[in-house]
Amino acid sequence: MHRFKRRPLAAAIFTLFAVAPTVHAQTQPAQAPAQQREQTLPEVKVKGAQEGFTTEATTSATRTDTPLRDIPQFINTVPQALIRSQGATTLTDALRNVPGISYAAAEGGTQANQVFYLRGFPLNQDIFIDGVRDMGEYNRDLFATDSIEVLKGPSALIFGRGGSGGLINQTSKIANLLPHSEAALTLGSFNQRRATADVNVAAGDSNAFRVVALVEDSGSYRYPRGVEKQGVAPSARFGIGSGTEVMVSYYYLKEKSVTDYGQPTIPSSITGTGKVGMPPVSARAYYGFANNDYANYETNIFTARLDHRFNDLVSLRNTFRASNYKRQSESTISQSVVDSTGAALSTSTPIERLLAVRIHDGNRTRDNDDDAYINQTDLTWKFAAGGMKHTLLTGLELSREKLNRWNYTLDANPALAGTQNPTSNTPYLNPDPTTVLSYTKTPNLRAIATGDTVAVYAQDQMEITQYWKALFGLRWERFEADATTTSIPTGATSAGPFKRTDNMTSGRAGLIWQPSDAQSYYVSYANSYNPSGELGVYAGTAQTNLTAVTQNLPPEENKNYELGATWNLPPGLQLRSALFRTEKINQRIANSITNVLELAGKRRVEGVELELTGSITPDWDIYSGVAFSDGKIVKATVNQGNTPLGVSEVSGNLWTVYRLGAGWEVGGGARYNSGFFLTDANNGYVPGYWVADATAGYVQKKYEVRLNAYNLFDKLYYVGGYQNASNRVVPGLPRSASVTFRYYFD
Repeated sequence: MHRFKRRPLAAAIFTLFAVAPTVHAQTQPAQAPAQQREQTLPEVKVKGAQEGFTTEATTSATRTDTPLRDIPQFINTVPQALIRSQGATTLTDALRNVPGISYAAAEGGTQANQVFYLRGFPLNQDIFIDGVRDMGEYNRDLFATDSIEVLKGPSALIFGRGGSGGLINQTSKIANLLPHSEAALTLGSFNQRRATADVNVAAGDSNAFRVVALVEDSGSYRYPRGVEKQGVAPSARFGIGSGTEVMVSYYYLKEKSVTDYGQPTIPSSITGTGKVGMPPVSARAYYGFANNDYANYETNIFTARLDHRFNDLVSLRNTFRASNYKRQSESTISQSVVDSTGAALSTSTPIERLLAVRIHDGNRTRDNDDDAYINQTDLTWKFAAGGMKHTLLTGLELSREKLNRWNYTLDANPALAGTQNPTSNTPYLNPDPTTVLSYTKTPNLRAIATGDTVAVYAQDQMEITQYWKALFGLRWERFEADATTTSIPTGATSAGPFKRTDNMTSGRAGLIWQPSDAQSYYVSYANSYNPSGELGVYAGTAQTNLTAVTQNLPPEENKNYELGATWNLPPGLQLRSALFRTEKINQRIANSITNVLELAGKRRVEGVELELTGSITPDWDIYSGVAFSDGKIVKATVNQGNTPLGVSEVSGNLWTVYRLGAGWEVGGGARYNSGFFLTDANNGYVPGYWVADATAGYVQKKYEVRLNAYNLFDKLYYVGGYQNASNRVVPGLPRSASVTFRYYFD
């Protein structure tokens, strides 16, 4: 951590690790005898909507119900209480609470293809629902989501391929034995109109049914047209608490929205600095064609889960999921500006003369019809051996994922030879989205890619002594991928077939020291792989990395080294920290002489993360975090020594709510980002920003009214660029507000 060693903050963090045990020991009672400690299990609390923001345990990271203090990995959890207090409606909204995440504008101009960068590495297909991969390209809404978990660093032992910097897991709202019924209506800025309902009914002592629903017809701060959503997520559980439990659920979401490639930046030829400049326009300036750009989605996910407990020591879980993801879209890209007089761009070019060049072409006109079938079987066995207590998990995963995609040829003048892309320039400072294009649309290419997975894994959670615990595990995974692209007009193969099979062994190891119930320290190592045939990378006509060259390349490997700690502080706070190094040791890069891809690159991100959550007083809750990161392209043909795109030196958030009494509560917070590079070439930099939000609520037994205000000072800021390109940025939400009315029928 050579660069951090020179910083006072790093010294403070290391000091905190060193002195915390001593300071905390002064406030803790003496340790109970070993026999008494063996009989006292860690308390696991179920938090209500107003019971604080701390999460005590999770099943996702280990597939067993495990307190976070017993997991040697840094995990950020965004609970339902936080989601509600902030009025968050999308996955992107919830992730604003997680330091170390940055964004890249989406391929195809759709939010569904937005790329999240975690610890400086892209999350391609590293999004999961209840521990099962969610490969679809759709805008993830929170209407049926209970909480969001962000697991930092590789997690291949449980989740499989991918996950250089980590992954995102969404936990679902499913049926339970606590009767509950509510309806909510949200009205807000930009014509936001959203209604949700949640009905949970217990049937007897062991069965339950639940239906969660959504209807939305809203505007957008970016799009000149609105966004429509309809969703429903029913679930049923039978035999809750018995030896055998069955759960079935279905998730359906349909959406009509508009595509958006962001705003073109000012070229470096005008700025004269060697770096692009940010657009001198409002966040609402839209450079597409409102009458021609669209994105329609339809997502269907069916899940069936069987839990069988043979006895108190042995249990079995089998999860099956079948999902289908459809998308139809047309998009406009504005990736350049020109002088309206025809003159070459220079530092003397007036901004007022610039025109944005808008292209609406077939490369961004795509239809998807993707499928996934995944089955996971886990056997958990608790036993004592070698003087230690063990929780042994063994598992088998089988899956088939298939991408079925088309693109089209758009021709503005079919009477002329060749293809004329529909284009229309617009004033850079005042773009006109109402321009109407005329063109023909004919099918062009069809791409089919499949990925088949067979994986076996084993994990042992060990209680060595009353003070020491450990976690070790290995996963063997076989991933077979193929991709073929054909011409629809001729039926001839235009690319492929390409095939690649990889056998990957990954795992993790962690050692945990817990000198008291209020302290936990760990050291860990984990790795994962990104195979060349990995699906959903949003590049190339086949939507896969496979080419004639890459089908001969083994997987990239990712490694993570981490030192972390958890402290439970009086009266009800939890402080968690981690010192980490995440690296991709053999990145695919082009050979400097032959320009052929090879596994010869290396990049690294290292840093410190802190999270403080919980209750300062019984009426005062807090959720906060900060990440200090230092990234470097260690080895590459070009850009060696540069900072990787998307890495912020400092990013953080604070959210707090105080209950005044009689049902009144107020709160708010701020988000900070020190800025980041748009490209590995470091030729475009997104400036840092502070954004402040606030909330006020009136909560009664039967109803709740909540006001949320966002970007109070109307700060113009940018949340991301476009996948290693400096010519576009996406602005953040301007000042806005929403009011939510929630009624409880219980």
